[in-house]
Amino acid sequence: MGVVVLIAPLRSWAGPAPLDTGALLREYEPVLFFHPQEDWAPEPADSFVGRARVERQVARGKWSPVSPPVPTSSMGCTLSPCFRFNLPCPLRGGDSCYEAARSDAAAWQHPLVYGRVVSVPTGTAPPPGFTVAPRYLVRYWLFYEFDDWRTNDRRLWQAHEGDWENITIALSSTLDPLFAAYSEHCSGTIRAWSDVAKRGGSHPVAYVARGSHAIYFTTTPTSTKFSECLTKYLDRPALTRATAIIKLAQERLVDRMGTAHPSGPSELPSLTPLQLQELGTDLPTWARFPGRWSEGQLLWLGTVPRSLTSITEGAGPATPNWNATSIPSLWHLASS
Repeated sequence: MGVVVLIAPLRSWAGPAPLDTGALLREYEPVLFFHPQEDWAPEPADSFVGRARVERQVARGKWSPVSPPVPTSSMGCTLSPCFRFNLPCPLRGGDSCYEAARSDAAAWQHPLVYGRVVSVPTGTAPPPGFTVAPRYLVRYWLFYEFDDWRTNDRRLWQAHEGDWENITIALSSTLDPLFAAYSEHCSGTIRAWSDVAKRGGSHPVAYVARGSHAIYFTTTPTSTKFSECLTKYLDRPALTRATAIIKLAQERLVDRMGTAHPSGPSELPSLTPLQLQELGTDLPTWARFPGRWSEGQLLWLGTVPRSLTSITEGAGPATPNWNATSIPSLWHLASS
C-alpha cells in the first residue's frame, strides 16, 4: 500500500504575516497646514545636530563642551540632565539671532516627518474616554530648529531650541483606526477617528500653531494652557514671577493656526510632498541622545529678554521616547 504524504500549505505553519510598517506609515501620513507667519519648516534633525554643540553639565548650571561623537548613554552622569545640544545663538539674546541663522524659504520645499510603528502590550488600558485599547500606534514626529511662540503684538514670548511634536494614529488588532492624538505644549488632544478631518480617506488633517508648533484638529484659536504647564515646570516662587510676567502682556494667550504651506503625501494634489523617513530598530545616533535639545526654555516680555521681565522655565525638550506605547493625559510630556 502506498504512503500518502499530506503537505500543509506553508501559510498555515508560518503564522500571521509580518506587519508592513512602511505601508502603515504611508497610509496614515498626515496632511499639515501652517500659519502664514510660521518661520520654521519641519526639517531633518541631522542638520540641527551638525551645527549644535554637545555640552555636559559638570556642576549645577555649569556646562562644558563634549568632543564628538554624540553620546548615546548617560552612564556615569551624576546630574540631570547630563547632556544638551546648544546652538551657537544665545537664547537669552532673544529671537533675532535664530531668525538670521535660519534656513531660507527653500526649507518649505522639502518638509520632513519621521515615522515609527510600535506594538502596544496586551492589557494596556485605553486612554480616557475610549473603551478599546489600541494594538498598534502609528507615530509621526516633526522636528523644528526653534520654537518661538509669541503673542500677536510680539510682546510676550516663549522660546526654546530643538522642538519635537507628534501625531499618533491608534490601530486595533485588525488594523482599524481608533483615534488620533496630537501633541500640544505639555499635553495633547485625542479625537475619535470618525471625528477627524481626513484627505484621501485615511490621511488626518493637522493644523500647526505659529511658533509653538502645537498641533490641532481645527484652525480655531486655542488656549495655550500656559498656566497649567508652568505648574509642572516651576516651583512656587518662579511660578509667581512667571504669572506676573504673563499678566503684564495683557493679551489672551492662544495658539493661532492657518492654512499656509500645505504639506502631505505625494499622491494627494496641491500639497508639497512630505519626506517620510521611517525610524526602524537601527536608530541614528542623534535619536539615542540621552539629553536635552536646547540650552533651556525662556519666557520673556518685550523685544529682547531682560533680567526683570524674563524667567527660565526648564531644561528644554528631551529626545522623544520612540518606543512609548501609552497615551495618558500627559502623553506628550512623557514622550518629548
